[in-house]
Amino acid sequence: MTAQTFVSYGQNREDVVLRRALRDVATGSYVDVGANDPRLYSLTRGFYDQGWSGITVEPVPAFAEAHRRERPRDTLVEAAVTDQDIDSITLHVIGDTGLSTLVDDVSERHARDGWESRDVEVPAKSLDRVLEEAGWEGRDIHFVSVDVEGAEPEVLRSFDLRRWRPWILVVESTAPRSTEQTHHRWEPAVVEAGWVPCLFDGLSRYYASPDHPELVELLSYPACPLDEFDTDADRQRRETIERQQRELAERDERLDRATAETVRWRTAALTRWAVGAGAAPDRAAHEAARAAHLESELAATRATLSWRVTARSGAVT
Repeated sequence: MTAQTFVSYGQNREDVVLRRALRDVATGSYVDVGANDPRLYSLTRGFYDQGWSGITVEPVPAFAEAHRRERPRDTLVEAAVTDQDIDSITLHVIGDTGLSTLVDDVSERHARDGWESRDVEVPAKSLDRVLEEAGWEGRDIHFVSVDVEGAEPEVLRSFDLRRWRPWILVVESTAPRSTEQTHHRWEPAVVEAGWVPCLFDGLSRYYASPDHPELVELLSYPACPLDEFDTDADRQRRETIERQQRELAERDERLDRATAETVRWRTAALTRWAVGAGAAPDRAAHEAARAAHLESELAATRATLSWRVTARSGAVT
């Protein structure tokens, strides 16, 4: 693995356990059967982000299209995996969830719990055929993940472990939306082929290839703080906080600019007012002086006229 911090997307941190076991593999290959969403709860997205690629098998059309769009390095197989020798099969699709299933009983149980489904006819292939068509004969497969909502036995029956020999096998081993363990339906064949049981994490079981006994101990315990990983949810929260902080900083900058502009405008207005207010007393003083001068002249004129009248009056008498 690279020095880049590993980001976990797995629902139960399955990808962290896998990363621990495969930490010395720089760029590896995976097969993800029942890939579902290309990001949410994906066991393979963290590896894809670090340069890995592989085969993702997903029959739900909306999820398949999302995989094509978001993960172009992967080979997307839009089909359901089954051991039946058929070209198509009915998939009970529960939209926008990971609950879509090939198993009638599982679909009926979901319906009783209020989950509505619609039936869609989808292509059907064995896992052997998927790998053959991809040209993966003789290629290292570092891990295979199987999460198909109750159809795990059929997938594993369609997969020749002795031929393809994945380093690690991870299989969901509880009934959908339940803690009921289901591994007894398929584990005997896996163990008979030589794969070593390593861990049950409460949701899935992990098996190491007999060719890689060094993986057994590394796969023997769940994700823990010593694995030094990040989570997609935590990263998204940090990115949201950082984006909000940037938006607040930009808003504060706009507010500072607006405040500065307001201060500049008010300062200019106050300056104009002050100039106007300062000129008014000067004009008033000028007018007052002029009025006083006129009043003085008028008084002088009156005095002169009064003197003349008085003088004439004296002369007459």
